[in-house]
Amino acid sequence: MSMTVAQLTQYVLSLVDDEQAAYFNANDTFTWFNLAQRQVQLELLNAGQNYYMIPVETYTVPGQADYLLPSDFITEHRLEVVVSGTGTQENRQPLSPITTNQQDLVSIVQGTPTNYILKKDRFTVSPTPDQAYLMRLYYSPLIQDLVSTTSVPDVPGQFVEYVALLAAYNCYIKDDRAPDQLVAKINSFKQLLEQVDNDRTQDLPRQVVITDPLDGQGSWF
Repeated sequence: MSMTVAQLTQYVLSLVDDEQAAYFNANDTFTWFNLAQRQVQLELLNAGQNYYMIPVETYTVPGQADYLLPSDFITEHRLEVVVSGTGTQENRQPLSPITTNQQDLVSIVQGTPTNYILKKDRFTVSPTPDQAYLMRLYYSPLIQDLVSTTSVPDVPGQFVEYVALLAAYNCYIKDDRAPDQLVAKINSFKQLLEQVDNDRTQDLPRQVVITDPLDGQGSWF
């Protein structure tokens, strides 16, 4: 099920008994819907779901250990380098996350990266690459804000109503009240998210995306 912002707005206003938008400003719903869809995204990620996962690629630079993360990065799912081969014959090596102190256990001699440390806006691979390897990052990007009445929330269809319920809850916060029935329905979605099977059929990664240049540190493509 998909609903546009216009449809969701009418649904939310009906939930708060203000169908004519006489009390609540309908334009405020953009803010509420954007906050709500981001909350749904974070809860899905917390539940271990890969609905938003996409891959990006770059090449390592010999002698360079640090690489910038995509500008819309939220969380990583997998980081790998292609040791040899191409296409279906790729020999991929996943990199394992380590702590800052654990890097002392990794060889400082340049070689094929085996580990990485995630930082604020970048990550460090170790050992430092000794040649150009194709490096692939699977990550979840921050979903785009809804900007028009024809926009559709970027959430799985079964959670579209959850977006509306969270928006309605924000309306009630403004009015300093929140009906028990609304809270109960929100809690039912939270329980559903907690029980979602991690083996649920996921959408395939949508595409390799073009992101901003890495300021001379290589480019994701």
